[in-house]
Amino acid sequence: MPLIRVCAITCDCYPDDPLVRRTAEAAASAGYEYHVICSMRDGQMKHEVFNGVHVHRIRIPSKKGKPLGRITARPLGVMLMLWTLFAFLVFQKVARLHLGLRFDVIHVHNLPDYLVFSALVPRILRAKVILEVQDVAPELMAAKSKGIYRTITVALAKWQERLSTAFADHVLTVGWPFEQPLLKRGVRPEKLSSVLNSADPNIFQERKRSAPFLGEATAERPIIVMYHGTLAERNGLDVAIRAIAKARTAAPHLRLYVKGGGEAQPYLKQLAQALHITDHVAFLPSGPLEEVADFIAHGDIGIIPYRSDGFMDLVLPTKAYEFAWMRRPIIASDILATRTMFGPDSIRLCEPSNADSFAEAIIDLYWHPEKRAELVAGAERDYVKYRWELMAERYCRLIDSMAQKQIRQTKSKTSFEVTGPNG
Repeated sequence: MPLIRVCAITCDCYPDDPLVRRTAEAAASAGYEYHVICSMRDGQMKHEVFNGVHVHRIRIPSKKGKPLGRITARPLGVMLMLWTLFAFLVFQKVARLHLGLRFDVIHVHNLPDYLVFSALVPRILRAKVILEVQDVAPELMAAKSKGIYRTITVALAKWQERLSTAFADHVLTVGWPFEQPLLKRGVRPEKLSSVLNSADPNIFQERKRSAPFLGEATAERPIIVMYHGTLAERNGLDVAIRAIAKARTAAPHLRLYVKGGGEAQPYLKQLAQALHITDHVAFLPSGPLEEVADFIAHGDIGIIPYRSDGFMDLVLPTKAYEFAWMRRPIIASDILATRTMFGPDSIRLCEPSNADSFAEAIIDLYWHPEKRAELVAGAERDYVKYRWELMAERYCRLIDSMAQKQIRQTKSKTSFEVTGPNG
């Protein structure tokens, strides 16, 4: 079988984005030649080979070398301008690379969806194009906008999503909750599939997994509730902080460790100070993925307090896979995506945005280690079908399928050109 070349495109930074890194390294390990075009932050090289993946970085002048990332506190108009500039620069970059390397498959990660059009030249030259919908844009815009502005942004998001998914040869998502709105908006079932963003055992290594702490909490050995990831309003960390403030009287040896960054961080720090629990809450900076495994290993209970806003209801939280794999009990918002992942004996579900509900769950698990053990065992059983090894195989089968279609079409075109329409 000839060498298959794949090029992934993302506005995020590599290797910081967990999903892009997992799929890229899985394909590279399977023998594909894999390239990633991404944004660039200070201190990174424009080109390097990282764990077998060829990385091509693009610096956005107006960003002073910082990565584009996802939607942040910046106005949407500014993000649209930066995304469009990046898409234009990627269009040139991927065209030049394709003329020299001839990619079989181009894998574009949203946001934005219209970044997929940067693969126009390879697609004209018969490369197959995958659009990965990491976030469904209309639902995200609906959750972030209000009033007439919401009506306009949602309509535009649906329009560009429809054009982008029609342009792609295949649409990939990070979970079945995202499939339903895409199907309703016209994506054909045979053109749609999912690869879940579960825990990569190369990062969350077997040796770092440990049995949950089932002893009694003390001042020297407190129970650590933990969260890692984006700190945005929709992620509900204010609910977790309020829950800790409510629970600490009944559960005195309790701590909340938060690892990550985002637009809500200043407010969250102020909230902890206002509630007089700065001694009970620690904010740790973001870091490489390898640090997350150690962070979880040193915690006791994972918390996922997502808000129910129409968008977050559909998000399958990667951190839930990671907590389950690392054998840590989970407290999470009772939303659609969470319910589809784990059974009632595998996760403690709470009413979204209700600090009292989360505080009650924290106190219950604090005083009942046997319940923590039961949740760990249940989540470990449920997680078996989501293991990254299975997801990696699914992704590589998709790449093979797309590449074989490209090869067959190329051979058919070559045969036609050699023999002529009349043989």
